[in-house]
Amino acid sequence: MFENVRNELRELMKFLDEAGESGGSIVTNLMDPIVSSQEGVQLEAAYDFEDYRDKVNRYVNEHSDTLAIHKLTHNIPLSEGDYEELERVLTKELGSREDYEREFGDTPFGLMVRKIAKLDHEAAMEAFSAFINDQSLNQRQIAFVHKIINHIERNGYMETAAELTKPPFDKPISFIKLFDPKTRTALMETIHQIRENAVQIVAS
Repeated sequence: MFENVRNELRELMKFLDEAGESGGSIVTNLMDPIVSSQEGVQLEAAYDFEDYRDKVNRYVNEHSDTLAIHKLTHNIPLSEGDYEELERVLTKELGSREDYEREFGDTPFGLMVRKIAKLDHEAAMEAFSAFINDQSLNQRQIAFVHKIINHIERNGYMETAAELTKPPFDKPISFIKLFDPKTRTALMETIHQIRENAVQIVAS
């Protein structure tokens, strides 16, 4: 309680009027009474000083070889068992469900992990292989596809295909002008599926 008071008062000290009527120092004699005592008992830490978000980031980065995280980084949908294990780690082992919701809101576990762990380069290339190998696409169109791949690799996924109309995808030529309707639809479906593979649960 004293520490909370100190923190609250710290930013107010600069407003003290040293030339005021009271002047001088203010001396306090605060007592912290002992309410209970015991010996020989191992006490748990009252507070975990490591931030929950930091713990989640460290866990994801240090456990990239676990099945669930491997699937997420390689664009493979999770099974029910994978999801339950992620849920256990994130809401029981590393913290509580309240901790998760406070830090990540209603973001699905898979999307959160994918955003931290990123998407494997080969998995991203495989997802867009039909476009990369399409002989009918010109150099500009292939470069645009690679720009999409790079974005998804760095961010884990693309929230919606609407991002293709915003920077850095809007220059030097827009997505709408660059591709015909059929190719645009196919690209948007691929982007959507990559995101869904981090959300949807498939049968084991």
